[in-house]
Amino acid sequence: MTHDSLTDELLSQLPINRDTRWTAGSLGLDDAAFDAVAQRLLELETVGAVDVMNLSRDASNGLRRLNAIRFMRVA
Repeated sequence: MTHDSLTDELLSQLPINRDTRWTAGSLGLDDAAFDAVAQRLLELETVGAVDVMNLSRDASNGLRRLNAIRFMRVA
């Protein structure tokens, strides 16, 4: 399953207008896979399917890592 199809499948299971927070750990993904899921959510935001409210990142050893994404499914 691709990251896009994984994201779409997980999203389809969420109720509309529910505040949701995903992390790599909560989805059982590694950092690279979670980055791809977050990227898909940002793509879906441009077409009005989700409203991304917050991205949480931290930096370590000069690398930025995505910790969490908070969003709401709107369509």
